[in-house]
Amino acid sequence: MAACANSSPPPPSGPVAATITFAHKTPLALDVASVELVEPWRQPGTPPHIGHRNANSPPDIVRAWTRDRLKASPGGAGAKDGTVLRVILQDGAVTRTALKVEEGVGGLFRDEADTQIDAAAAVDVEVVDPVAGRIGSVSVKVVGSRKILESASINERDRVYFALMEEIAASLNSALENGLNAELGFVIKR
Repeated sequence: MAACANSSPPPPSGPVAATITFAHKTPLALDVASVELVEPWRQPGTPPHIGHRNANSPPDIVRAWTRDRLKASPGGAGAKDGTVLRVILQDGAVTRTALKVEEGVGGLFRDEADTQIDAAAAVDVEVVDPVAGRIGSVSVKVVGSRKILESASINERDRVYFALMEEIAASLNSALENGLNAELGFVIKR
């Protein structure tokens, strides 16, 4: 599943929220003993990667989603036998690419996009029984992209980045919730 947005003007002026959470969403009660987050993917700290320099990178979003949306519920058969639901971060890259703008007199009269930001979040969710091993899984990947005009201020650039992360968060939440219901519904308490 993928969500992608192309060139769009920066959102209206105003403060950028500090942290993306899913606290406003109803948690999913799960018949498992525990929920674990595993992060084999590590955020590169060199260009063109920029996620490590910003709040609300895809790994932050996956952590918030896991914390806010997934709740182990004691009392069920899965919880009693030690079944674990594991969220595995496979990709969380955010990259910035400089775009070519027209130079010279022609370029003076245009406000072109000079930067493109691309983001991805890839997550596997698996249910592991201590005796039977992995008994179900779902994989989800969402991507998004934004272009930024060369005239954009630092605050406008920050708002474009935040809007992209909100898009990634909404797409990831929807894709994971749909995937869990379709493939791992046997552990969701209704």
